[in-house]
Amino acid sequence: MGGKNSKRKLHAHHKHQHIQHLVPFLDVEVNIDRDDRCSFSGITCMNGGKIVVADYLGHHVKYYDWKMLKLLDYVDTTTPPYEVCSSAVNETDVFVTLPFESKIYHFQLKENKLVLLKEIPTEGMCYGIGSFVDGLAVSLRIDKHIWQIEILDYQGSVQKVFKDDDDGKELFGFADYITVDTQGQRLIVSDGLKGVVVCFDLKHSTMTSIKEIYRYMCSHLQIPKGLSLDNLGNLFIVGCESSNVHKVSCDGERIGVVLGKKDQLENPMGIVYDSSENKVFVTEGSRRVMIFKDRSTNS
Repeated sequence: MGGKNSKRKLHAHHKHQHIQHLVPFLDVEVNIDRDDRCSFSGITCMNGGKIVVADYLGHHVKYYDWKMLKLLDYVDTTTPPYEVCSSAVNETDVFVTLPFESKIYHFQLKENKLVLLKEIPTEGMCYGIGSFVDGLAVSLRIDKHIWQIEILDYQGSVQKVFKDDDDGKELFGFADYITVDTQGQRLIVSDGLKGVVVCFDLKHSTMTSIKEIYRYMCSHLQIPKGLSLDNLGNLFIVGCESSNVHKVSCDGERIGVVLGKKDQLENPMGIVYDSSENKVFVTEGSRRVMIFKDRSTNS
C-alpha cells in the first residue's frame, strides 16, 4: 500500500503564489448566545443555504441558515465533535465524528431540526469523515501513534482497512482530516504530523491495500487540516499553522494559494466547497464562519 509505483509530487521548493480566485463574501457568527464559546473544527453545506458545523470547544453540533443569518437548531454533545460531512446519497443526512466517544452520529435534517437517527461505533477515536455512494471513509486513531482509515457501509460494518504500506510501514502520522469524491474513486488524507496531503486510489483498492496517486507538500503549507473538492475535482487544503488555503488540481499540481492571512484567516481548520453556490466556507478557532465567493474560471 503506498508505493514504489506511486506518482509522487513534492512542491516544497516552488515559489509561493497567491491566486485571487476567492474573494470575501460574508462572515457569520454561528453562536447560541453572547457567552457561547466556539471553535469550529468541521463544516459541511446543505441545500438551500444551510450549513452544519462541529463546535469542538462548545460541544455542540449547529445547524445554521447563512442566508437568513439564523441558528436553526443545535444539539449538545457530552464530548467535543470533530468533523462533519453531508451524505452523498441523501441530501438531508449528516454524519459527525465524536473521537472521545469512538462513535459517529448520523443526523437527519427534518423541518429545520437535527434529528439523531443512530450512533455508529468505531474501533478507535474517529476524526476525519467523508461520504460517498457506497459508504463512509473514516480516519481512526487506534493508539497514540497509530492511525488507520476504515471504509464502512452505511450500517457501520467495516469493509476495508488501510494502515500500512507495501513495506509494512505506517501510512499515516496524524490523519485527522479526510475527504473522498462522491463516486468513491479517490480518498484524500491530511497528515499534519508529516505535513503532507496524500491522494489514494480508493476505486482499485483491496480490503487492506491502497495505492498512492500523488502527494502534495509545500513549504507554505503548515499543518494541513480540512479538505474539500470542487465540482471539477480540484482540491482545497487548509493550512492551519500557515493560516492559508491551497488549491491543487486533480493530478496534484498546485494551482495556487487562494486564501491567506491577508484574508483575515487565523489558524483555520474546516473547509467545504458548495458547488451549487460557488462558495467556499472556512472555519477557524472562533465563532466565525468565513464565506468566500469563487470567481475562478477553473471551477
